[in-house]
Amino acid sequence: MSSTLRLLLDKFTDRIFHHGSWKGYWEVLMQQFKPAWRDGYFRARIVTVKNLSTDMLEVVLKPERAWPTHAAGQHIALTIEVNGRLTTRVFTIASGAGTHQRDKQIRLVTKVKAQGALTPYLHACVPNQWVNISAPMGEFIWPQTEKPLLMIAGGSGITPFIAMLDDAINNTQVNQKSVHLLYFAKPNEHVLIDELSAFQKRCESFSYSILTKQKDGDLEAHLSYFANAQWLVCGPNAMYEQARRCAELINAPVSSEHFAALPVVSSTSLTESETFSLVHNGQSLTIDNQQSLLSQLQQAEQPVTYGCGMGICHQCQCVKKRGVVRDTRTGELSDSAEQLIQLCVSQAVTDVEIQL
Repeated sequence: MSSTLRLLLDKFTDRIFHHGSWKGYWEVLMQQFKPAWRDGYFRARIVTVKNLSTDMLEVVLKPERAWPTHAAGQHIALTIEVNGRLTTRVFTIASGAGTHQRDKQIRLVTKVKAQGALTPYLHACVPNQWVNISAPMGEFIWPQTEKPLLMIAGGSGITPFIAMLDDAINNTQVNQKSVHLLYFAKPNEHVLIDELSAFQKRCESFSYSILTKQKDGDLEAHLSYFANAQWLVCGPNAMYEQARRCAELINAPVSSEHFAALPVVSSTSLTESETFSLVHNGQSLTIDNQQSLLSQLQQAEQPVTYGCGMGICHQCQCVKKRGVVRDTRTGELSDSAEQLIQLCVSQAVTDVEIQL
């Protein structure tokens, strides 16, 4: 189908059926033949789900052939249905591109949060179940530098480094420079240590330290030895801030992938009228926190897909790239990470960016 014909069909579908795309309109029918098929997403099949520790989980997926191979260190958005709602969270791929090319599989390793919107439900996924994943995203990849590398991981922030090392050691990139990993976690909560040990045995220029704050102190105490290295940081925001301050003092280059904290939202902000910025498809719109995002997009005469307007049909579902919204049905606040939301039952609590 030519791009011109596709555009005309999408415009016709939007005007007549209030749906953003021709392919998306036939989603329900397509799912009878291809489970979990959704316009704009890729499908992946669950291979295994297993516990690595009391609160760390490994999920192995087999993406469909059309999925583009990732670069080690990148992340994907995973979408599963939870209690009748599509729920999306972002996870770093914990295996290299070479593993995907060889086995046609990718691996996610995540901490299970008791009150999380998605991770507590991953245990219920079964082999051969279809889920949705996004294309690979992110710029946190193996750097092109002659400098030695210092990898700094906190908790589940170990995942991009496992992927990078998986590819780099297989491709002998590590042999060309010294690489050291500082891996912080709570006592007895370090994971994938066997893999780190195997990497070290295969490559003399790679080394690692298993650390806990209680025994080994704060991160700063370990950084002065690596002033001449390129620093890579993945972990909680507090860890990143420690590394950033130290890097500035000794002029060390640093790149990072750190976990964003949930913005503080006052109780008055949910009842008193406030205005925020809504960014969508490169455009910016001033909105308030009293009406749904769908209502305000319609008032601004922005093209938007919608259906029932009550949160039932999911036709106004879109990707929230950043910001916090409130579910008008439950009062529940989203987190600030990328996830699927329904415009008709979402009100802004902070500035928001969405992808229609």
